[in-house]
Amino acid sequence: MATAPKAAARKRRAPRSAANANRGENTLVLGGTAYVLRPSYAAITTIEEQLGRSSIELLRAANGMALSYEDQGVIVAELVRAGAAKDDEFTRNVSAERMGELIFEEGSAPAFVAITVALASAVGGGRTAAGEAKPVTKA
Repeated sequence: MATAPKAAARKRRAPRSAANANRGENTLVLGGTAYVLRPSYAAITTIEEQLGRSSIELLRAANGMALSYEDQGVIVAELVRAGAAKDDEFTRNVSAERMGELIFEEGSAPAFVAITVALASAVGGGRTAAGEAKPVTKA
């Protein structure tokens, strides 16, 4: 009987993520699925356009946990689409509304952490437009 709690704990663990920190990616688990969030130029500019706010304003709001579920859904959906594998049609087509619902169901705290990390990575620079880390140059 001592193994039952261990088996239950294994089932609750989030799936491993393919997030690549060298690309500024991080992971957000929603509904038992680990989504890769990638702060590419295209994703960030789309987020800014859809929400009518700069990435710095959004970073401040995320860090202060002051984003609506709708805003969180838009941000996460765009970052997830940017982090999706080319052959993963399901993830490449996630909806902002569904991401917002999943964030509501899971609670906002993990989403705020992941959003803040992604936006800070974008604002901090040091990446190509695709999100790849730029090589360090010697002065």
